[in-house]
Amino acid sequence: MITKEQLLASMRHEIKIIKHLAAKVPADKLDWRPTPGQRSIGELLQYLTVSAEIPCVNLFTNNWDHAQAASAKAETVTPETFATAMDAQMDRLDELIRDVDVASALETDATMPWGTPVKQGQGFIDMPLKSLVAYRMQLFLYAKQAGVEGLSSANCWAGIDMPAAPAAEDA
Repeated sequence: MITKEQLLASMRHEIKIIKHLAAKVPADKLDWRPTPGQRSIGELLQYLTVSAEIPCVNLFTNNWDHAQAASAKAETVTPETFATAMDAQMDRLDELIRDVDVASALETDATMPWGTPVKQGQGFIDMPLKSLVAYRMQLFLYAKQAGVEGLSSANCWAGIDMPAAPAAEDA
């Protein structure tokens, strides 16, 4: 079992990585999409700014009434405002989760988006946290497929550039 602090730290880590990856995407790649019916990289970035907050709010309200307004706000996010929007989402997640009574969360009923019942505590892992992880990976894969240079596992998992290998000394 993890603590609320550990859950929030994991969310912060995911958001750090997402912001790192987003900063690697050049402007000329934002319209790239794998197929015509899928989100572009730019649309994915916009969605990422609410992808954890929307399901987290649902865990408290048991409805999705807030989702449309949040999604509309996300559509106004630009590459220049992306990092700030991600920070705002993290602030909102912290605000929502910080005062949760853990014992109550382990007993409070919630529902996954597809109708599966879950306890609120498990829902914090299964919805907002896993959304960040999944869409972070999607962003990484989209960027790789779009030809963004220099991305490695370190970018995807740690939000850092791979350190350069030491230069071989001349004999």
